[in-house]
Amino acid sequence: MSPSELPLRETFWNIPLWAVVGVYLGGFVSIALFVRGMLSRVRLWRGGTPDARFDQLPARMLLLLREGLLQSRVLARPLAGVMHAALFWGFLVLLAGTILATIDWEITRLLFDWRLLQGPFYLAYELMLDLFGLAFVIGVGIAAWRRVVRKPAYLTLDLRFSHVLLTLALIGISGFVIEALRLAVAQPAWSRWSSVGWLLAQPIIVLGLPESVLRALHLTLWIAHALLVFVFIAIIPRTFFSHMVATPLNILLAKLPPRARLAKIENIEAQEHFGVARFEQFSWKQRLDFDACTECGRCQQVCCAQMSGAPLNPKAIIGKLKRYMHEGEGRSIEGKSLHGDVISAEELWACTTCGACVAACPARVDIIDTIVDLRRHLALERGEFPAAAAHALHNIQRLGNPWGMDPADRLGWAAGLDVPLMQEGKPVEYLYWVGCSAAFDQRNHHIARSMVKILRAAGIRFGVMTEERCHAEVGRRLGEEYLFQTAAEENLANLKRYSFAKVLAHCPHCFNTLANEYPQFMDASVHGARFDVVHHSQLIAQLMRDGKLQPRLGADETIAVHDACYLGRHNDEYAAPRDVVAGVGRAIPIKLEHSGKDATCCGGGGGQMWMEATGRKRINIIRAEEVTASGAHTVAVSCPHCLTMLADARNAIGAQDKLRVRDIAEIVADAL
Repeated sequence: MSPSELPLRETFWNIPLWAVVGVYLGGFVSIALFVRGMLSRVRLWRGGTPDARFDQLPARMLLLLREGLLQSRVLARPLAGVMHAALFWGFLVLLAGTILATIDWEITRLLFDWRLLQGPFYLAYELMLDLFGLAFVIGVGIAAWRRVVRKPAYLTLDLRFSHVLLTLALIGISGFVIEALRLAVAQPAWSRWSSVGWLLAQPIIVLGLPESVLRALHLTLWIAHALLVFVFIAIIPRTFFSHMVATPLNILLAKLPPRARLAKIENIEAQEHFGVARFEQFSWKQRLDFDACTECGRCQQVCCAQMSGAPLNPKAIIGKLKRYMHEGEGRSIEGKSLHGDVISAEELWACTTCGACVAACPARVDIIDTIVDLRRHLALERGEFPAAAAHALHNIQRLGNPWGMDPADRLGWAAGLDVPLMQEGKPVEYLYWVGCSAAFDQRNHHIARSMVKILRAAGIRFGVMTEERCHAEVGRRLGEEYLFQTAAEENLANLKRYSFAKVLAHCPHCFNTLANEYPQFMDASVHGARFDVVHHSQLIAQLMRDGKLQPRLGADETIAVHDACYLGRHNDEYAAPRDVVAGVGRAIPIKLEHSGKDATCCGGGGGQMWMEATGRKRINIIRAEEVTASGAHTVAVSCPHCLTMLADARNAIGAQDKLRVRDIAEIVADAL
């Protein structure tokens, strides 16, 4: 192939020197404005309180690769995922193409008299840019269609979005038209590799316009296209699209497992202020959260409180805090209080802390942590709680359980079972942490009794602790950190007295607290080494795999699995409950419409077990109706709170004869 036939990028075809100089000056100015704007944002974020987020860098880089570059969370929602991925990857490839073109023209050509963009590599370059440029334009089109035509409740259309979408559309389309005009005039042999540009060039060629007209149109459009690009780059830090920088950074610095662990208030006795009352008390990471929010509405879509008609809308909370941050430039605004003027107490108390919003958020915004921080101010500084919740917390403080039952009755569930008690100097394999629900709720006694039957059938040495008291997890979620820390110290001191290999808990709230939150308070010199905690679904599944349990029902039974939020979304354990149900003879598993990470909450978490519902329709009713509609004879739960909430809802909708609500331990024990 002769040099004249070699495919070669014509970087400034038809562009006079003055326009070339202008584009370099314009690019420099736009990049300078972009950098200045982003530095202003960074200063705004850094004005927050400290938060350690630079640990486990390999895990963080992997997370950024998976969710930032590969868009795994974004693609979890088909249409919206394809739209955003097309925009993201299209933009990324076009940016890479611009960088390669700059290297080709300004570095390899000038320094080495060699062109990078030539031959087969250039042809592949042209094809990739056209395909991803087309994906970019299609993505903009889908985004506009969703906001302008479809108009779902969780998306908003205002000037912030319409102006930027129009700018992006003009940038993408004008780029293709410029390429088409060039190809219509030059008509190189390899023009088909610019597939979209070549297709658009064909009707231009058919029109037969003079070359001078085509060149004038090309130059005019090229200048307009460059101006649009420069304006867009310059305004990124000042628009909704600042999330292009903030979101990847937020993913990199996201909260790593255990995700349900809340921040500890250090030296709580010496603190003067608790939680967040003023904007200055938000951490720098929370400020980054607010800017990283893409306003996609996924949190609003999956929020069970929002489904029920309760006043909580997680998207609105983050949006209001973001606007407050920029209005006050990172400081509190005189005469505009966070509590009351910006966020209402009713919004905060409506949260079940189920984690659905956090699991769905493609930007990894820690919505629950922010809500709990705001709750901490109401709880610890103002002493404001919903009345029923305050009563439950008082019972925990006074009697060691939220029901207000006599602590002497904690082992009443074990009557007639001769359950072994933990003794100092006598090691066991499992310390069985029964929890308040199974200890004091008459219906849930059967969960603990079933577990004893299972443990004995498998030949496991275990014991229960007479000194067990409520771990006050509900207090921590409601913002009453002082009560939680007091309970933690007492329980850890008692646990230290005994020898055991592992702690067994059938309640996911107990499991999460003991496994993920108590280690925050464990000084090896005081409490000994950290202990392992297993959930009863994990142990039962393992015992069944090992052949130590072989349960079989007396008749075929369709069983649906309800995922407990604090076992599933907060601790990534979805398989164990399903393995248990699948391993029971004659059990026929049924998949619910919303299951796994998408499961609907029972409505009992975050203190809601002890509060009056505020929505149009109770959350547990919504879930019970879904379970009943599945046609399952039984819904298997792995949490005593879920059992209580779903059983109450089943009764409320009159489905007592259609649906049984049972813990997996009850199903297995009765099938032995």
